[in-house]
Amino acid sequence: SHVLPPESSQEDHVRAVRRLFYYSTLSYYHLFHNVGRGDLQPEQFQPAVQMPAEVRGYLEDAVATGRGLMVLGTHSSNFDLCGIAFAHYAPVPVQALSLADPPPGYQIINDLRSRGHGTLTPITPQTLRDAIERLRSGGIVLTGVDRPVPGANSPVTFFGKPACLPTGYIRIPLITDCLVMTLSFVWDGTSYCIQANPPMEMERTGDRERDVVVNVQRVLAHVEDFIRAAPDQWMVFLPVWDNSCQS
Repeated sequence: SHVLPPESSQEDHVRAVRRLFYYSTLSYYHLFHNVGRGDLQPEQFQPAVQMPAEVRGYLEDAVATGRGLMVLGTHSSNFDLCGIAFAHYAPVPVQALSLADPPPGYQIINDLRSRGHGTLTPITPQTLRDAIERLRSGGIVLTGVDRPVPGANSPVTFFGKPACLPTGYIRIPLITDCLVMTLSFVWDGTSYCIQANPPMEMERTGDRERDVVVNVQRVLAHVEDFIRAAPDQWMVFLPVWDNSCQS
């Protein structure tokens, strides 16, 4: 109800939820079908994962600056399979920051993700230091920004409402002065497509805490656009607009 157009009916909501469950099931099947049997070359994935030439150009141009690139993604469509393909297509090795202290069941998915070309590291103080060093050396770091953090003390505004989404990730590009690119994925009925916006600079206001707020909201504006384009492919099954965020 938050992401669909205001004029959407209850029937529209129900249809969207049904499509969401369908796309989620399809995505897991495609993930296990490809990665589970060991086909780790994206060129062999069935269905295909496409990275448009435009997105390849964004990556190559960003890496050519030597400043590093932080890629901030959504949990849309088959983000696991597409993330593996993204790491393969990227011009330099990618470090992916995943959920801190993952529960036991989550480790199964992390094991599958780790079979690709990138490096998957659950968030810890050490892996954050590694990410900062990688960016300062001109590398690429990838993380998701739309998975809720219940009880967040400083809620963000997401689709016009307070939401429990993370903000700490934005301090990394503010520290390293790397470029930032927003990323999403979509299923078009025959293949998956990697979508991205051009890399951007962080805005500086002269106030460090204000810098965090301003740049997080810039990133989330991109995320909102991605989700609006395919709301029934947004795979976040946790309460984003939790009342605890409004305190």
